[in-house]
Formats: sequence, structure tokens, C-alpha cells
Amino acid sequence: MVFVSRNKIRMHDIDMAGILYFPRQFRFVHEALEEFMESEGYPFHEVFYEKNFLFVIVHCEADFFAPLKLGDAIEVHLFVENIGTTSFTLFYEIFRDDDGKKTGTAKTVHVALDRHSRKKTPIPDRLVQILNKYPPPLT
Repeated sequence: MVFVSRNKIRMHDIDMAGILYFPRQFRFVHEALEEFMESEGYPFHEVFYEKNFLFVIVHCEADFFAPLKLGDAIEVHLFVENIGTTSFTLFYEIFRDDDGKKTGTAKTVHVALDRHSRKKTPIPDRLVQILNKYPPPLT
């Protein structure tokens, strides 16, 4: 299963060349992550303020394949690339809606931390169950 988030390229997302400003790609994937977590019963406000754990991004990377311009509607496809004991890796594909062209990809590696000690902690079982529902698509 793949989680799909929809978005749109807005004026504040473009650079002087009129195309997507490179760090904005991370904004779109992070918004997809927030929507994903909320859809699975883990809204960020609960993770930030109520859970005994939190997770932080320790690595991110992105590739760009085609430009996006002002007004383009996009889909961000999110799936889980890897689940470890204390970390998990998410992979994202970004597609332009009008022609379905893949315009970019991104990867984020997250580490679970104990809220109080800020030391690595095992990913909670409930979150592992959620992550397991979104394996990489077969290629």
C-alpha cells in the first residue's frame, strides 16, 4: 500500500527561474508525512506533546527529475523503505498530476527517541504495525 498526499506548487515555492525552489521538495514530503501520521491515528500534536517517544529526522536526501512550476498540482507517494529497531526510512515519489511524470524523489531516515532522556528507544509496536502496512512497491 502507498500513502498519497496531494498538493500544489504555490508562489512561495518557486525561485527566480520560476520553478520549484529545491528545499521546497522537503516541505512537500514533510507535509505528506504529517498527513500520513494523522491518517493512521498519530497526529503530530500528540506525538510532540503526549507520547513517551518522538522521532527525529537524522538523514534526508532528494533527487530532481523534472521541473515543477507555479500552479502545478502534485501527488506525493509515501512508502516505508526500511524498519529497524530504533529507526525507519521513508521514501517519497513526487508526480505532476497533469501528465503523471515523476518529478522527484526523497528519502528521510527517522530515529525514535525517549521523550525525556532523548536517547534512542525502540519504535513503539503500534507504529511498527502502521509502518508495515506501507512496504515499497514491487518493481
